[in-house]
Amino acid sequence: MAWADAQGGRVVSLAEVDSTSDYLRAYWPTFQRDGAAWAVCLADRQTAGRGRQGHAWLSAPGAGLWCSLAVPVVPRVDMAGDATPPLSLVLAAALIDVLRDAGFPVMLKWPNDLWLSERKVGGLLIEQLGVSRARYWLAGIGINWQAPAALPPDKTGGSVEAAGLFDALPAMGVLPNDSTGLRAELTDRLCRRALETIRAPDCWSDWMCRADTYSVLSGRRVQVWQDGSPQSSGFAERIEPDGTLMINTDAGATRVGGSASVRLLI
Repeated sequence: MAWADAQGGRVVSLAEVDSTSDYLRAYWPTFQRDGAAWAVCLADRQTAGRGRQGHAWLSAPGAGLWCSLAVPVVPRVDMAGDATPPLSLVLAAALIDVLRDAGFPVMLKWPNDLWLSERKVGGLLIEQLGVSRARYWLAGIGINWQAPAALPPDKTGGSVEAAGLFDALPAMGVLPNDSTGLRAELTDRLCRRALETIRAPDCWSDWMCRADTYSVLSGRRVQVWQDGSPQSSGFAERIEPDGTLMINTDAGATRVGGSASVRLLI
């Protein structure tokens, strides 16, 4: 990523690390003091990758894109009092846009998973750290090039079926063993898009509109889970501009926040 120096950033590529996010959490303050405007950490393998709410992320060597970005928080211009959309959904939509442009029909499973052929192909973990003017976004991204053998059960106790992005290559007329160049190109494009998106909060509302069009849940029956327990069920409708999911239950329409999870019933 030669563009890093041109844009004042720092890119670290590692053969192995416990977690790319934990690496940047430790080293970002030093990078920033040395003048870096942002940082990206890429790893061929993670030994302790983290997903949402403490879930493990399996990261076999060379089997996926495992990366994190540290980007200072950019103040959002007042948008007539509109709520700031959640970065997890914004960034998911921006990355899906890149993948779909490359021919992969990836969808969004609210609130932060990427799906391909009804299976999980990737996910994001977004944190805001630091204080005052030192606040920064720590955005972890994991995308499977090849599907792992298995994923741990999700917090609803259900099994999670995993997909690999390159599982779709034969249908696209590309042989999997010819994927080296595509892997490098996608890594570059995804990291660029992630950086551009995080640094442009005034465009987040536009990406939220795209997130709703990419939703794999729309019109499908779902079960809401909160704190490890099943809650209401109903038909998922739209993703609201504030990032909540609108669900039409027997008791009426209700909004579900990002601390919840949903399981597809049909």
